[in-house]
Formats: sequence, structure tokens, C-alpha cells
Amino acid sequence: MELPPNMYNVIIGLSILVGAVQCFLGYRLFKIILGLTGFLLGGALGGAVGYTIWPQEVAALAAGLVGGIIGAAVLVGLYFIGVFLIGALLGGVLGQVFFAVAEANPQPVVILIIAVIVGVIALIFQKLMIILSTGFGGAWIVVVGITYFTTGAIDLTNLERMYRSGGSLTYAMLLCWTALGIIGVVVQYKSAPTKEQETRPSASPDGENHTALPPAAKR
Repeated sequence: MELPPNMYNVIIGLSILVGAVQCFLGYRLFKIILGLTGFLLGGALGGAVGYTIWPQEVAALAAGLVGGIIGAAVLVGLYFIGVFLIGALLGGVLGQVFFAVAEANPQPVVILIIAVIVGVIALIFQKLMIILSTGFGGAWIVVVGITYFTTGAIDLTNLERMYRSGGSLTYAMLLCWTALGIIGVVVQYKSAPTKEQETRPSASPDGENHTALPPAAKR
């Protein structure tokens, strides 16, 4: 399944914006991040299906919009699936980085296994993994997207060719990803509410006290 070129560029551009928000504000805005991630994934899938059935940009845009809305609703409504998916995305990134460092072609089965393992860990250690996943996952999206637009040297539809190209570009991307990911995680930890703030009763308009829930647990 393919996307029309213009829609493909729009999705990559929006992904960079979502990745930046995810990198620095992932924990505080986790439900919003889930919605945006679901919208992009559902939009890409819906657009590809629509374009395959009827190869017109209007059809792809309409199908992408519908798919995006459905994807956003699913991830926000099914919170734990969203947590698992965010962790799995980080696992996929780690798998890709492993193959990039080894200068080998990515093996889909291995990447899938790593993604599932990290996704399960995310369900167990939610706060830690949400911050790590959104910090480094968002950083990877930003770095790959910017590299795609500025150099045109990578082909996001052909990761095998991307890794075969290797060289200084791959290592520069890994360095930028690591630096941006660390910055994002530090910013999130500094801005994340403490345990006392997360459990402190807050006054509601009706004068009653209600226990505040952490951003990642509000659903």
C-alpha cells in the first residue's frame, strides 16, 4: 500500500511536531500524545488503504482523516493498549539502532520481539517507561524526520537501504538521537509531578476534596 507523495510529506512533517511534544512533554500530556500517535498511525493506514482502493489524493485524505479519528479514539479509550504501544515503539527504535550500529539489515522478527518485550515492561513500570519511551521515541521521530527533509539521504519506505548506506550519516543520527533523548527525559523528570503532588487532594469547584491522579493515569 502506498500514500500519495504530498500526503506522505505532510505526515512526516506532523510526525516531527508530535515527536517534539512527545520528547519534552510526554508524561504530562500523555493522553494527548496517545491521541496524536493514534491519529498519525490510523491516518497513515487509512490513507494507504484509501489510496490503494481509489488512487486519488482526495480519497486518501478522506480515508486518512477517518482512520486518524478511529486510531486516536482507540488509543485514548483503551489506555493500556496505548501504554503498551508507546513502549513497543521504543522497543522498535532500539531494535533499529542495534542493527544500525551493527551495520546489518534489520530483521523484522527480532525487532518485533524487542518491541513486545519493551511494551510489556512499559505496562509494569508505567511512569518510568512512559518518560523513557516518549523521550527517546519522540527524539527518534524528530531526528529521522528532519534528516529526511534536510538531506533526502534516507528512504523511510526502505529501511534496509537506509542501513546499508550507513556511514557518518547513521552515526550522526544516533548521536543526535541520544543527546535529544537524554535532554527530553531530563526535562520530563524535572517537570513531572512528585508522588506527593500526584496523590495530594485537590479542591474541586463544589468545595470537596478529590485525590489528584498522575497525568498518565487519568483516563
